Amino acid sequence: MKGTMFSEKMLRIDSSPIRKAFELARTVENPINLSIGQPHFPCPTPIVEAICKATRDGFTAYTLTAGIPAFREAMAQKYIESNSIKYAHPDRILATSGISSALFLLFNAILDPGDECLVISPYFLMYPAMIRFYGGQITPCPETFSEKDLEPFRKKKWKLIIYSNPSNPTGRVLSKIQLRALAQLADETGAYLISDEIYELFTYDEPFFSIGSEYEKTITLTGFSKTYNMTGLRLATILAEPNVIQQLTTLQQYTVVCAPSITQVAGITALEVDMSSYIKDYKEKRDFVFDSLKEQYQVEKSGGAFYFFLRIKGNDEEFLARAVREEKLILVPGFIFCEDHSHVRISFATDWDNLKRGMKALRSLA
Repeated sequence: MKGTMFSEKMLRIDSSPIRKAFELARTVENPINLSIGQPHFPCPTPIVEAICKATRDGFTAYTLTAGIPAFREAMAQKYIESNSIKYAHPDRILATSGISSALFLLFNAILDPGDECLVISPYFLMYPAMIRFYGGQITPCPETFSEKDLEPFRKKKWKLIIYSNPSNPTGRVLSKIQLRALAQLADETGAYLISDEIYELFTYDEPFFSIGSEYEKTITLTGFSKTYNMTGLRLATILAEPNVIQQLTTLQQYTVVCAPSITQVAGITALEVDMSSYIKDYKEKRDFVFDSLKEQYQVEKSGGAFYFFLRIKGNDEEFLARAVREEKLILVPGFIFCEDHSHVRISFATDWDNLKRGMKALRSLA
């Protein structure tokens, strides 16, 4: 039989180069791995103990599709107190299996072929991949945009506007002025404004601001993976208007079914864990990376998350090949996050010894 039995949609995506970086690291003896986008610290003990207790107590069955009431109530309180989103209510919250599942539900529920999507760039690689998978059209907007820069976009009919804040891969934290401008654009054009705030806990210079506190139509995504090193435990929430949550909950019934039961229980505990020492550690590492590289590279200080988006000379793929060959250094190519080959992503979510080795290697490669 000619052709393939897979859908045409599968031709629009490819295996993530980040996963390829992971595989490459396994083939290098004693690598300096600055590619991994997850915390290096263990999942905090109280969270692990909560999971163990929930398991022993037999809390391993399906939950309500939207999530267990106690967890949704805890998240509503979190949104009210930490994000100043005063309208947050359990009925506006859907618990799901990680931010990736949240995006899967949203793109399935919202996108039709040909829909126009504004994506703040550089972007989390899943945004363009899944938008293309569903036949959407992508227009990138540089994360350095001003209010004036958005004027040309007011003439188009957007289906969604999406960004991560703080940013993966750059660590940039969008300003209040920028976020308010995006909210105004969404309101004027009828777009869904999707604010991916999975790194919100790791902001280093200014208090974190959720645009959902001012723009009620915001779809706010909150994840537990990066803040508490629960990447494999799969837990996130979507906060949105009731009609959006109703549709997403219906879709979840036929796909994800529910977020993991024991992880939802652990999520309640996670919200009570003091993460200040972890944040302090990453802020110190942020400063160390910037001070180590600012004389030899064109680099902006990361405002949040645990990444730097480093401008390099020449092609990113060639630079990475040389980094592995000469220094055993594993990084992520910038082209998967934007439209050019002039950057590499550094993760400083690692121990001090590995980070110091990495900075020495990068200075040698400059």
